[in-house]
Amino acid sequence: MAIRLLTFDLDNTLWDTDPVIARAEKLTHDWVCSNVPQAASLYSLDALLEYRNQIAASYPELRFRVSELRREVMLRVFLQAGIERAQAQQLAQESFDVFYRARSEITLFEGAEAILQQLGEDYPLMALTNGNADLGLIGIQDLFSAHFNAEQVGAPKPQPDLFEAALQASGVEAHECIHIGDHQEQDVVAAARLGINTIWVNLADSAWAETDAQPDQEITHLSQLPAAVRAIAQAQSD
Repeated sequence: MAIRLLTFDLDNTLWDTDPVIARAEKLTHDWVCSNVPQAASLYSLDALLEYRNQIAASYPELRFRVSELRREVMLRVFLQAGIERAQAQQLAQESFDVFYRARSEITLFEGAEAILQQLGEDYPLMALTNGNADLGLIGIQDLFSAHFNAEQVGAPKPQPDLFEAALQASGVEAHECIHIGDHQEQDVVAAARLGINTIWVNLADSAWAETDAQPDQEITHLSQLPAAVRAIAQAQSD
């Protein structure tokens, strides 16, 4: 059977996420310091990050609803600062907007956009992410036929929901799909459990540590991705 769909993880697969998030966190806290100083006096940046971790631990249903979690945390912070609820809700949304714009100011890995364009000539591409990246703000929305996130489908990877949403939307079988991602468990093992072909994006040249599955292909630079896709497609047709 031919390959008919490519699905992509986003964070740390197409761009380096950690510095983007760190910058967005700082800009958000700076905004709070300037606009709601009574709230900023309650929480340093590090304390705010720790508080969010505590809320996520206390409310497991919010852990993968990352946008809602951020808004909820800031609402609580503003209420603690003595701000009336309606205004606190508005400020929580405004602070989230600051974060979200900065979170979407990313730099794709070298050659990523050209490679997506190349692969998109032969296959539909879909994005599957546990995060809340906005492909429109990033500027790559037109390269993907669909975009599913954990908040939208109600469960994060490694649960099967994101993969199943993509398969259902595209009308393809699992063995006709290749999933491409950096995370060993959330991307490779989770997809392999469903019978989806996998390419491990191992940009850090790490050792494979999972025992439940092996990637069908492994790449250490995105320039190797088209060849890896061809190899799986060829194996499928043999």
